[in-house]
Amino acid sequence: MDLKSKLRRIPLGILAGLTTLVVASGGSVAWFTWRAINPTPPVAEFPSLDIDPDPIMTVPEVTTPAAPPKVEDTPSKEPVSQPAPAEVTGQVYWLKDEGTGFALVPQPITIAADASPSEKVTAAFSDLLSKSGDPSQQAFTTIPEQTQLIEASVEADGVHVDLSSDFETGGGSAAMMGRLGQVIYTATAFDPAAPVWISVDGKPLTLLGGEGLEVSQPMTRSDFDEGFGL
Repeated sequence: MDLKSKLRRIPLGILAGLTTLVVASGGSVAWFTWRAINPTPPVAEFPSLDIDPDPIMTVPEVTTPAAPPKVEDTPSKEPVSQPAPAEVTGQVYWLKDEGTGFALVPQPITIAADASPSEKVTAAFSDLLSKSGDPSQQAFTTIPEQTQLIEASVEADGVHVDLSSDFETGGGSAAMMGRLGQVIYTATAFDPAAPVWISVDGKPLTLLGGEGLEVSQPMTRSDFDEGFGL
């Protein structure tokens, strides 16, 4: 039997396997041969960077200011008004003998607080003309007891006092000056700086007594103290 006949007898599977082996062997030889001719270039190595992940943006916490404590509206307390006094204190003036002369001394009196300025002056003169003096101070008056108050009023220009003509009777110069002082000081008991206008039976008083003491109009306490030294 010749060679060709033997080859024909080799199974096809084996033949196929041999063929594959030969091809694979040839391919491997060819790949190694190509790698020897064309070496693989080295791969550049870069330093590794340790990069932190992006930090999380922290938004500062916004603190809402605390609201001020609510002040409750409370009704304002109205000031407690003190009751008005029912009476006020005034003064009438008497004369006291000090040996070398007379001195004017006051005696307190009470007058209705709601009285008008004119009514207060009128009340003071009513008390002055109704008494002979103040025994507690050994004080007296030189105003004649028959003297009457015709009118007393407080005006814009001062205190006006109108007396009866009895005011000018009796007594010497000391008595005249004393009674004039009583009228001036009693009339200004509620306003010591006020000027006083004196009339007798409605006529301005210019001369007092038989000796003719000159009376200026109007007259204040200071005027009296300077012109008539008791």
